[in-house]
Amino acid sequence: MSQTEIIELKDQLNEWAGSQISIQKEENGDLDQINIQLDKATFEQRDAQDDYLGDHILLIHGKAYSMESEKPVKLPTVLYEIPIDGIEGIQLDSDLVTFKTQRGTYAINKMG
Repeated sequence: MSQTEIIELKDQLNEWAGSQISIQKEENGDLDQINIQLDKATFEQRDAQDDYLGDHILLIHGKAYSMESEKPVKLPTVLYEIPIDGIEGIQLDSDLVTFKTQRGTYAINKMG
């Protein structure tokens, strides 16, 4: 994982601030999707207390909505954490960001 790549990823997401984004995560054959009205993206390094979170976290701040049912469901949190330990294959496009981590594969799409 390159610090420069992480900064570029965070900067790309921050260019989308004010827009709605869709985050798709595939982990162990399970696909989850969430939509967020993006406020900002930040990066945090910490000493993880468990293996699930990891030491390097990409934090997505905003108003979140789950798309598991036909109607969007507002979630009680406005902070989405993506553990980015072992991040690789970062692809940055104007409306799409994709990458893999030790935990799963992510696609973040700017919607409109």
